[in-house]
Amino acid sequence: MRFSTFVFRNVFRRPIRTTLTITGMAVAVTSVVTLVGLSDGVTRTMLQQYNQRGVALMVTRKEVLVATATMPEKVAHDIAALDGVVGTCPGLLSLNPIDEFGSDPMVVQGWQAGNYMFNEIKLVSGEILSEKNQGQRVVIVGKELARLKSVKVDDEITISDEKYKVAGIYESVADIENGMVIMLLDQAQKAFGKKGEITGCTVRLKDNSLENVQATAAIIETQIAEQNHLKSKLKARPPDQFVQSNSQIKMFKGFAWAVSLITLIVGGIGVLNTMFMSVFERTREIGILRAIGWRPSRVMRMILLESVALSIGAGIIGTLIGLGVITLAGFVPMLSGAAHAAINGQIVLKGFAIAIVVGVFGAAYPAYRGSRLLPTEALRHE
Repeated sequence: MRFSTFVFRNVFRRPIRTTLTITGMAVAVTSVVTLVGLSDGVTRTMLQQYNQRGVALMVTRKEVLVATATMPEKVAHDIAALDGVVGTCPGLLSLNPIDEFGSDPMVVQGWQAGNYMFNEIKLVSGEILSEKNQGQRVVIVGKELARLKSVKVDDEITISDEKYKVAGIYESVADIENGMVIMLLDQAQKAFGKKGEITGCTVRLKDNSLENVQATAAIIETQIAEQNHLKSKLKARPPDQFVQSNSQIKMFKGFAWAVSLITLIVGGIGVLNTMFMSVFERTREIGILRAIGWRPSRVMRMILLESVALSIGAGIIGTLIGLGVITLAGFVPMLSGAAHAAINGQIVLKGFAIAIVVGVFGAAYPAYRGSRLLPTEALRHE
């Protein structure tokens, strides 16, 4: 009998135990693929949102949640007046339920009329928002949100107890924006009771060299901050730094890895228990193998490969379930962009790698114990 066939048969010698072990590991892999995959997807879509638009700096309040902290709209106008700045986009972001869409909060974004951000989205139907819509209660809806909620042009939706007409359906280069509702900044400020306030401002520069970006950021954090009575309260960061330090993303990633770590520990304990029981029940068998010439290293390799076989099975099942959960998450408007970005080869490889690592670590000590059994002692085992 070939060595690989021998290992494979050993794995399925106890089908119930094998099934339970694979199930426990598959749950761990599912949590990693789903939660870590979605958190990575959010990061990628946010970076995509800024990088594809040539944004050099993202300006927000320092050390606070972007979705709740505001600053005067004047900050954006002062930044626009700086030398080397070719454009700014002041925005007001809010998470609000929309009556027609159920109780789940939706991302509603307010942009200034005529801003370059409107030039970066493609109209699918209807019309784009412009200066002529100032003072009007109109919005445009991302194509994914429109698809999931069956929204059409001229429909009405309710935001903060006010009716807004859907003027158009748009498609953005940034996946995350395809699940948003966009209105003009003045209307967003009125709807959310934040007149003259914004939650952030993107900045385009003529010169995107590191030195110029850093110099402009320093001016914003000192001169512009002082002009608006926000000394030590403004932060201007390149998109990658902004995304990595974003409080919401950090909390999401922390939660994802915390839950994944717990399930991985449980899965590892399951593998450890299974392999210990396997070695104990096969003590005489291992003694015979040692007596007919098997070396300790061969015994250890056999036990480790059995665990790897379990891990591969768990990796396949857990990854498939995880990808299925991510696909289902794509039907949630807030997560549709992140779910689209999360499904890639990297997260599949990560799920398999973690399954195999957990399997090897869980079987390491049982494999060592099995390899150290002396033939004479093993053959006396009852």
